[in-house]
Amino acid sequence: MSIIHQQLALADIVPGMVLADNLLDTQGQVLLPKGVMLTEQTIESLRRHNVVSLRIFMGELTEEEETAQRARFQSRLARLFRKSDDKEANGLLHAYIRRFRLGEQ
Repeated sequence: MSIIHQQLALADIVPGMVLADNLLDTQGQVLLPKGVMLTEQTIESLRRHNVVSLRIFMGELTEEEETAQRARFQSRLARLFRKSDDKEANGLLHAYIRRFRLGEQ
């Protein structure tokens, strides 16, 4: 199953939400690890440190939802690349996007 996450403004974050990615400082050090449940104190500390937004865990897709999502991505990619010519750059871009969105090799 795939994990659903969403980028939310700090103003929309409420206690009990779970961080979907590690929160890093400007030097790349982990401030908060992925999976931590946010508290009122944590959120207030993030405000003081001028954090603007966070990626929050929103749940998991069922197998059927994941299959439907993959089909939507494939359809969208086919539409986006429908008029691309046979240049190598277009093929590379299409392959990279398929790998990123669909996990294909």
